[in-house]
Amino acid sequence: MNHYFRLLSMFIRHWFSAKTHLDPTGDFVIKLRALPFDCDANMHLTNSRYFSFGDLGRIDMMLKTKLGSVALKKRWLGVVNAQSVTYIRPIKPMAKVELHSKLLGWDEKYWYFEHRFIGNNTLYATILVRGVFLKGKKPVPMSELLSLVDHDHPSPELPMRVAHWKQLLSTKKQESPVLS
Repeated sequence: MNHYFRLLSMFIRHWFSAKTHLDPTGDFVIKLRALPFDCDANMHLTNSRYFSFGDLGRIDMMLKTKLGSVALKKRWLGVVNAQSVTYIRPIKPMAKVELHSKLLGWDEKYWYFEHRFIGNNTLYATILVRGVFLKGKKPVPMSELLSLVDHDHPSPELPMRVAHWKQLLSTKKQESPVLS
């Protein structure tokens, strides 16, 4: 339930904020606190909450760049296609962390995002996210969406870790058995 309050708070802050239409490839930061009900029986942030916080980071970016309003007007739906998390250190209850979110780049179909959980100059976790915008069931090229917010630059070169991850996702798809 507290996730809804965080989301509502984010929308209210953006409603009154003058900081919009930022560069989509910039670094977007939101401050979070691991509340006790965000944590599991092991007394650290539960696995699923990392992904929920990542959702908040992407929504923050969409609001600050106006990509969200453009996608909403066009009725394009942003969908996560794949995610991979790396846990480095546990986030304890009541710990303050910053979620750094960055659009790393895009290809002809997908966009690639990274979320980094940082507190006290310590990296706690990272999440790589691959997603796509859909119009109905048809993918919308990210370059088309970005051009609507006056970002006509080509994709930055994807980091090597993303290139390896793309290859892994492709291999997993090819090697997965098809169920009849």
